[in-house]
Amino acid sequence: MWLVTTDQEVVQLLATRHPFHDLEAIDANQLSDDEAGTIPRWWIDAQTSNNPVDVALRAWDNAIPGQLPRTTRIVRDAAPSLRLCRATLSEDGRTAVVLAYIFGEANTSYFRVAYGLAPLPQNEIPLFTAGIDHGLRTFYTTVQNGFFNEDPIGLMPAQDMPRISNFGEAADFEYVGQSRDPVSNELRFVEIVESELPDIDQLVGVCRDASDNAVALDTRDDTGRVWEMWHGGLERVDKTLWEAIDEWVTRLFGIDDNH
Repeated sequence: MWLVTTDQEVVQLLATRHPFHDLEAIDANQLSDDEAGTIPRWWIDAQTSNNPVDVALRAWDNAIPGQLPRTTRIVRDAAPSLRLCRATLSEDGRTAVVLAYIFGEANTSYFRVAYGLAPLPQNEIPLFTAGIDHGLRTFYTTVQNGFFNEDPIGLMPAQDMPRISNFGEAADFEYVGQSRDPVSNELRFVEIVESELPDIDQLVGVCRDASDNAVALDTRDDTGRVWEMWHGGLERVDKTLWEAIDEWVTRLFGIDDNH
């Protein structure tokens, strides 16, 4: 179990490991009425609960029941501290309330601290079109906007989710798929036929790692096709969006896929 044992360590982590212009921990009674109106009630309940992680993961499960089994097990076992924070988002002084999951320096993964922004109103989700998974929409509008570290890597804030076309032209990518050998049962890579190539302007990066590799969702329709972007290649994977996200976030916690 990773533990943050002192207020001084909390202050140090929040001061040095965040992606914002500035950040300060606050108590629930320091929220303005407007700020309190932007966050779900469970964020406040978690501040006084004897088991704040239970409060958080119950909210996660209500939104996406059973969808992140490895990630939620890691969070439950790690038992991070949960703190309300006021983030200054830019030099113009614009602020927002965020929830910090403080795992501590003893955690050797990318997540010494993970952040979630306040859930987004439905009309402020810029990239959630018809092809976005319903559970993802629910998570981002009722639980929190992302689960990311100071870089930021992890499950991205909705407003920062890039279209894969930002990384190059369609011809710049190599496209491969997976096929299982009927005799050996081994996975092998196969070339994607032209009729099945994605429109990279409709591929949206949802989760990224430290090397700008990403899990991408095809938003052209509601089929939920998932691709992974790896160093100039796009691989169509035989996974649901949540299976891919769970696998990637698990790796970011420094735990292999077979955990």
